[in-house]
Amino acid sequence: MKPKKTSQFIALGAVAALTIVFIVTQTSLLSAITSSPWWMYGLIIGILFSGYMWVKTMKEENEADQEWIEQEGNVYMARLEAAKARREAQQK
Repeated sequence: MKPKKTSQFIALGAVAALTIVFIVTQTSLLSAITSSPWWMYGLIIGILFSGYMWVKTMKEENEADQEWIEQEGNVYMARLEAAKARREAQQK
């Protein structure tokens, strides 16, 4: 990871942790959390992780598609240039 991206990730994590601590200490949320089944939180975390991985994969696939499209475009342009050069050589 790049240093700037890492520091942003750390800052975001710290803000999230402080927000959670604030909510737990200022509300009766802790009693509601402890009375709920534990697997619900695992399910919520799994859904969030799945969404994150989907977005990450879509981004990587789009970048790969754009790279492939660019390569194919370069091949096409090379063919056009070669055909143009052949036509110009035949006209002379």
